[in-house]
Amino acid sequence: MKYRKLVALSLLALSLAAGSLAPENDGFSLKVTLAHLLRDRPGELHIGHEGLSFRSDDGKTRFDVPWRDIREADVSDARKLRFSLFDIRKWEPLERRELVFRAPPDAPVEDIARMLADRVHRPVVGHYGAASQFTVLAFHKRALHGTSGTLEIGPEAIRYVSGQSADSRTWLYRDIETIGRPDPFRFRVTTVRETYVLELKDHLPDAAFQFAWNKVYPMETDVK
Repeated sequence: MKYRKLVALSLLALSLAAGSLAPENDGFSLKVTLAHLLRDRPGELHIGHEGLSFRSDDGKTRFDVPWRDIREADVSDARKLRFSLFDIRKWEPLERRELVFRAPPDAPVEDIARMLADRVHRPVVGHYGAASQFTVLAFHKRALHGTSGTLEIGPEAIRYVSGQSADSRTWLYRDIETIGRPDPFRFRVTTVRETYVLELKDHLPDAAFQFAWNKVYPMETDVK
């Protein structure tokens, strides 16, 4: 009997732990730490159909942010979930207008990014699955290192898929400001949030670039 109780309690604990990361019917609930100017605050972040909700463990910090008040969202890295807000706290001039949360490394950032892209009609930095029509091996260079992956061009988005989730991106055409091809082996995507330059390991077909160009600039038909 004691053994059965122990197993039951263990399974319950695992279920509760998984529940903190699993999608719920109305969104996602994550155990996070809110980065604050004076002191970091651990608590629970809920990402639901109406927006964001945060409740600190000590009960002293509580707020809700509807989707309409989010200017930009960056969920490419679970270590820094960033949400830039419109100016809705003028009566608190010292309050930061950007919310930064640190989540567990196994947070479902892909599912969260997809949900945000569906609900926030503003730039979203993140990655998730999307259909592709053209693919080419690529490399993204950082200051001290880089990642290998695949450039994918599809009907709804351009993607860079890497083994490093923080480097992977899904750019909806609605969020892209410009694309460019400085030379046959480089490809550039610019949004209001960032500029991404990929080194291509193979030739990108002209048809692929023309396809992406027509999606970004639907009224322009000639590649410049």
